[in-house]
Amino acid sequence: MSSPGARALIVVALVGVLGLAVWAWEISGPAVFLVFGPTAVGAAVALWVERASVTMRAPAVIAAVGAASVAWGLMTLLGGGLLLLVPALLLLVAAMISWVDRRPDASWTR
Repeated sequence: MSSPGARALIVVALVGVLGLAVWAWEISGPAVFLVFGPTAVGAAVALWVERASVTMRAPAVIAAVGAASVAWGLMTLLGGGLLLLVPALLLLVAAMISWVDRRPDASWTR
């Protein structure tokens, strides 16, 4: 079962990255795709996996995307990557929430 809390955080992360990209477009122009593109695509993939998968694979994919986004934000630190750390950390929190909601023993929390 998909986690509504995780989906909401992923959507916030995706909207945040897209908002940052629009803001940075005025400064960088098309180079914004190189800095913000991987995180935006990763967040879109995370959202799709969260909605489509009913297994524990979804939190793992979301965590991997979040970790890759953190790494990408640190690698592109001077090119606006510092701003990417907030959406990347939101993806990691979404992975935790998704994992907690999908645990077999989590049925008592609903």
